[in-house]
Amino acid sequence: MALLCGKILRLAALTLALAAGSARAEEASPSAVRVEDGVNPSAALTVPFDGRPGGLPASAREVKVSAPFDDAGHQWTLPELVDEALKRNPSTAAAWQQANALAAQLGVRQALDYPTVSVGAQAGGLHTTQPTAASRNTVNQLYLGPTVQMQYLLLDFGSRKAAQEQARFNLLSQNFSFNQALQEVTLAVMNGYYNLDGAKVNLENAEVALKLAEAVFQQTEVKMRAGLATATDLAQARQNLERFRYNLEGARGAVSTARVTLATSLGVPGNAPLNIAAPSSAPALTMLAERVDTLIDLAFRQRPDLAAKYNAWRAQLAAVDLAEANRWPALTVNAGLQRSYYATDQAAPNGVDHQDNASAVLSFSLDIFDGGSKDYQVKSARALAAAARAELLGGQLGVVAEVVTGYVTFKTAAQQVDAARALLVASQSNFDSVNISYRSGLKNMIDVLAAQNDLAAARATLAAARTSLFNASASLANATGSLMVSGTTGR
Repeated sequence: MALLCGKILRLAALTLALAAGSARAEEASPSAVRVEDGVNPSAALTVPFDGRPGGLPASAREVKVSAPFDDAGHQWTLPELVDEALKRNPSTAAAWQQANALAAQLGVRQALDYPTVSVGAQAGGLHTTQPTAASRNTVNQLYLGPTVQMQYLLLDFGSRKAAQEQARFNLLSQNFSFNQALQEVTLAVMNGYYNLDGAKVNLENAEVALKLAEAVFQQTEVKMRAGLATATDLAQARQNLERFRYNLEGARGAVSTARVTLATSLGVPGNAPLNIAAPSSAPALTMLAERVDTLIDLAFRQRPDLAAKYNAWRAQLAAVDLAEANRWPALTVNAGLQRSYYATDQAAPNGVDHQDNASAVLSFSLDIFDGGSKDYQVKSARALAAAARAELLGGQLGVVAEVVTGYVTFKTAAQQVDAARALLVASQSNFDSVNISYRSGLKNMIDVLAAQNDLAAARATLAAARTSLFNASASLANATGSLMVSGTTGR
């Protein structure tokens, strides 16, 4: 025991010594930078461990629930949600700014068609002392020399044109990528909307199933008091009641999760009090009347991601031309004008107080040996062009697979909805029949509980099939490069 107490005392003393040393080190470094709101983040790199928790400074937090999503009473329709998402989702803003950056890069390339003109000036003073036999000759001089320089590329064997073509196709590729980002956001919103609607339907079904389980439990209590049911029947009814109460809580959690997913796809915080209106009807099945080959052709003509890959390939071909053109010399003309003004404390011999200079130089350069650098650049550009072409081919194969899979999934979902409706009708009829027989003493509690579970499962199956149909419709439309928004209000 004494040994243990001694160890504890030594550990406490060591802890106090370390704390005191840390305090002295902190006092000895008054210039240590603390991470506060508004401080340049780069300054925090000098003190990565300053005893404060990490995270985002309050001044940089932009995510908060704002109008109109702070109105819990508003019923959001699908077109309204899509419109808000296209304005709010950060991915669309990022794609748009990337397109703006490439548009500026195209302007940089096009500016090479024009000469570069710059102006400048030099100013200074000069003090000169020259001793002679009789005296000391001193001259103080001030001067100012403004200049104008012009540089123009006369001949480059196609490098400017190739660079402009590369920038133009890169811009087109990014523009189509922006369109693709819009479609992806729209699809994410549609899926989130349909999943939230399906979760709400499941919640309604869970509430109905719980009420039905309560009715069966109460009915069993009445029969038990009348001597027509056993304690085992009542225990089974209570067990069934608690199971459906548990399922109800799970359904409520699923609604909250689906609401968070939809809010995130909109570009708003997941805690927004988002409430949606139900779709008015099932998706139209007109696309099922089309042949798969027709839908594939439609996708090839409309898919923005294919257009982006195609223009990326064209940009790489232009990069090959640029690398080839860089092998040849460039002919450049440089011209300049300069006037120098002088002010001295002695008169100029001829009375002139300024001097003019003009120059014009025509130059070119050709690398006769560079260690093979330009050859390797050409090879690299050709390899990248071949890779871009392979990506384009892979994109086409992927589109075909998406369209065919989407078509089969949509067709299957439509058939499953019909089957689920028939299953629900049959399950409801079976439950009604078994319940009547149970009241009459012809069926036992196990038969009632089985029929009730089958009825709840049939309702869940129909809800899942209905959600799958909506999502399959949206996915098939997206696979063909289209946007198909179904009904928006009512159920």
